[in-house]
Amino acid sequence: MKNINTAFFIFVCFVYSVNAQQTGFTYSTTTIQVPLAGVVDASNGSQDFDPKLLLLKPSFPMPVSDIKLKKLALDQSRNNFVSNNKNQTAFQKTAAATPILSTNFIANYTSGTPNDNDMAISNGGKIVSVTNSSLYFYNDSGLALAPAQRSLSFFANKLGTLNRTYDPRVIYDPKKDRFIVVFLQGSDHFDTRIIIAFSKTNDPTKLWNFYSLPGNITSGDSSWSDYPIVSLTDDELFITVNRVKDNTPWQVGFIESYIWQVDKQKGYDSSAVLSFKNYNNIKYNGKPIWNICPVKGGLTTHTPNMYFVSVRPSDLQNDTVFLHEITNTIASGNAQLTLKTLRTDRTYGLMPNAIQPSGKKLQTNDARVLSACIENNIIHYVANTIDTAKFSPSVYYGRITDPNITTPSIHGNIISSDTLDFGYPSITYVGGGADDQSVMLTYSYVSPTQFPGTAATYIDRSGNLSPMLIVKKGETNITVLTDSVERWGDYTGIQRKYNEPAFSWLCGSFGWSNGNRTWIAKLKNTDTKLGVNEISKQVTNATLFPNPASDYATINFDLNDNLMLQFEVMDITGKVIGTLLRDLGKAGTNRFTFRVNDLNEGIYFITIKHENTIIQSKKFIVTR
Repeated sequence: MKNINTAFFIFVCFVYSVNAQQTGFTYSTTTIQVPLAGVVDASNGSQDFDPKLLLLKPSFPMPVSDIKLKKLALDQSRNNFVSNNKNQTAFQKTAAATPILSTNFIANYTSGTPNDNDMAISNGGKIVSVTNSSLYFYNDSGLALAPAQRSLSFFANKLGTLNRTYDPRVIYDPKKDRFIVVFLQGSDHFDTRIIIAFSKTNDPTKLWNFYSLPGNITSGDSSWSDYPIVSLTDDELFITVNRVKDNTPWQVGFIESYIWQVDKQKGYDSSAVLSFKNYNNIKYNGKPIWNICPVKGGLTTHTPNMYFVSVRPSDLQNDTVFLHEITNTIASGNAQLTLKTLRTDRTYGLMPNAIQPSGKKLQTNDARVLSACIENNIIHYVANTIDTAKFSPSVYYGRITDPNITTPSIHGNIISSDTLDFGYPSITYVGGGADDQSVMLTYSYVSPTQFPGTAATYIDRSGNLSPMLIVKKGETNITVLTDSVERWGDYTGIQRKYNEPAFSWLCGSFGWSNGNRTWIAKLKNTDTKLGVNEISKQVTNATLFPNPASDYATINFDLNDNLMLQFEVMDITGKVIGTLLRDLGKAGTNRFTFRVNDLNEGIYFITIKHENTIIQSKKFIVTR
């Protein structure tokens, strides 16, 4: 029996035809009132059996989709393909520095498939890693926390017995120092739900607030929600999902994509009821737009608008890119969905399946946008694609410049190899702010001579690619299913470490004796231009008074952009006496005041840090 708090209240619906913004673009909105489903203590010591039921091979043929027919043809064409471009390289003119592999360790194990990996790490070094139907907790040394692991069904036990949990996503909020986990329940219209968990503190092993959204808000429509993606602004959480017909795989049964918008602070605060705004029936020229990917922030989260990127993922070749934008917060009353249709200079397209050393194929799905981030008014996005010059599964890397203007510019490139197949990329910003467009990519790789593993590539501020860094070599083939094509994974995860310049953390899969397993790694961006010189430009006109001080001291400063700041007091030897505050500084003139009564007479420094880098320091004297 399900908890009664999983009820949903639908109370308003509007339909928009926004021809003034984009001819042919239409969408509808619905607002859902969702009660708090419960508060869960992840450290609860009850037994967690993490049960799974896995279909190794269907007893009857699944419907043959248009995508499957195309991929069968691509697989056959690839068998007959002889490349005339064996010396072709990736699109860089000169190589960027290879990132340095730092802390790395074996992580989540699942008996299910595919190995859908995502992770988030807090400024305090706590890691939440999710895959398939479970989540694990680690510190940044790779040591498991207590509890080390929770199945999704146990994690959300306040909602009752969950019949199927899958597709978990996790995100860290650097502004609020909290985590959010989103996953799905059920794969039919009778009980399709989107489960959302907000951590009540920065400790993910403790208390979480749970809410449950309906996976289908269309009365009488037999469908369910699949494949969530999440992102944050300063004020809100955004979730996108694909709606699929009952008893059909996504390749056959796709109906439409949803976008959900909600005030995240109310979720952290255990609000008795959350109001979610849903954008549905999103169409261009009468055709539903498939798989809408929200764009994550770069240095930190952004506000108030949220961008989304999507393409035509099942086409053999296409150059259309959809740039969506939700223009404001729910609280403003002015939130609307807009669309710009762009044409990229490098086409993308459906790819053949990847090939393992055993000869057994790995599913590459379609050419959907999988991950995106924004900084300096440039959106970076990645997707699966085919490289038609090599006929291989590859990574599509695109940039959209000035997304806020009427006609943004867009440029695409393909990252590929003569000998390796790539798939399921994700991307994060690793630059230093203004004029630095550095990003880090992670993705899966495999070949007829190399087992499935995880790799990374750094793209520097000039757009140059690093050599591929093998993060974790596969140890064997993936052999879980008895079907003709194995599941490779549907996504990977990577996140900037917000308070450590140049570092990012990733999680991916590798071939393992029992099928596949997760690997977590810390990477360093070795760009010598990154650091103090660039970040220090953000703070100007800093003045401290009174000096000497005997009661309170004040430092005024100008900040060029919104920036997460940390204020510390150091003694004359450089020893940190105390961390006074961690908070977001807003663009403009700021004032920070602190009491010095508890300091002995002497000379001290007040420092302002961003991401563990000192960007301003002022000497002051304490007298009595």
